[in-house]
Amino acid sequence: MARQYMGKFVESNFYHYELLGPHFSTVKGYDAYAQKIAMAREIGMDGIVSAFMEAAVWGTPDRILRKFEERRAIVGEFELATSFRFGGTPLDLAESGLRLYAKEVLPVVHSWASAGSARPSS
Repeated sequence: MARQYMGKFVESNFYHYELLGPHFSTVKGYDAYAQKIAMAREIGMDGIVSAFMEAAVWGTPDRILRKFEERRAIVGEFELATSFRFGGTPLDLAESGLRLYAKEVLPVVHSWASAGSARPSS
């Protein structure tokens, strides 16, 4: 389900902002965008969605916590910016995901913050 709804979200952004169009290559200061868009054209929409799914954190509470731990090991502490409704996700499905996240994931994440605040500063 994650790929279905998150994929729709990614696709809609690409179409809404016309990200696969040629206009970024003609606007001064958007060279980096033009390069990314050229890569996106090469891998196609399925590749774009796959890349987004790889970068995003989603799934069971255990998978989410594992991904957060991996991210913390690389970048250190970070703020969460979560979303539970993508690409037409039915409200009841989004709500159940949010409730499960609040029950199973947030207490663990809060324990990390509490443990971090108890550390002496260097």
